[in-house]
Amino acid sequence: MAKVTAKQVLDRVDALAPNGYERGEKLRWLAQGEGFVLREIGHQTGELPDMTETTVLTAPVPYDEMYRHYVEAQIHYANGEMERYNNACAAWNNALLTYRDFWCRSHMP
Repeated sequence: MAKVTAKQVLDRVDALAPNGYERGEKLRWLAQGEGFVLREIGHQTGELPDMTETTVLTAPVPYDEMYRHYVEAQIHYANGEMERYNNACAAWNNALLTYRDFWCRSHMP
């Protein structure tokens, strides 16, 4: 399966949800999302992963869309747009659970 980088996710976020937030802040939000992914599949102890634009994210295509939803949710929350935040969170939660289910099915002993 194809892998996606942090830069690809953030470029898509900026195209779909134009915003004025610094790239570093969005990378931090993306690291939080990746941290949730790693914890859900049992690969993290609690620290946020190092995140640069060249970081290859854990979830492959088509599951990589969940990262976009997480970063967009953080943007909407910071903007005080609660309805958009709730919608992005619902999309994130659904995508994360879908990926977790896929991962469990494909990594069962």
